[in-house]
Amino acid sequence: MFFSPSCQRRRRVIESVALDILVGRSEARPLTATAWLSLIGLGALLAQSADLGWLLLPSLFLFGALCVIALFDARYLVIPDGPLLFLLLCGLASMVANTPEAIAEQLAGGALGFATMQALALAYKRLRGQPGVGEGDARLFGVAGVWLGFEGLPSCLVYATLSALFSALVGLRQGTLKDAHTPLPFGPHLALGLWFAWVFGQIEFG
Repeated sequence: MFFSPSCQRRRRVIESVALDILVGRSEARPLTATAWLSLIGLGALLAQSADLGWLLLPSLFLFGALCVIALFDARYLVIPDGPLLFLLLCGLASMVANTPEAIAEQLAGGALGFATMQALALAYKRLRGQPGVGEGDARLFGVAGVWLGFEGLPSCLVYATLSALFSALVGLRQGTLKDAHTPLPFGPHLALGLWFAWVFGQIEFG
């Protein structure tokens, strides 16, 4: 199935989107800063690889899956279930191997992340009369809760929101984002938020 013509065609499209984003080409430019920040996070992770030990491998899995999620959402405005399921299972496996006593807390963090994003989506729809947060975004924030726990969710959301605001400003300036009703993929920014919170830790509030 992975090597079917449709999969190969979609992979070529995603690779083209990735290149457009990295070089800041045309409509992909609003996500260029987000992409390069994620690569800076990867560099910071690799710089401390000696201290990470076996956690380096799941961290690299996390980065790869988040890249796939971000690129799919940037191109198709949808977050595929496959990478989300992979991240969920990888996060649970890492938790069992590292801190098995925290399983219940991490799962509760995942449930809280999903419920929080669903509540935000419902509130936005009632206020604006149209969907503002997709089901995939809620599932991704739930996965973030599994990886980061309760304490990491606020930092993830702050990073994601700042990234999305900057991306929107770039889009408005160059004209690719016409107005507030133009769809803006939030998945790439949530992916960056999860990645930054995982690599750099929580933001110290107050």
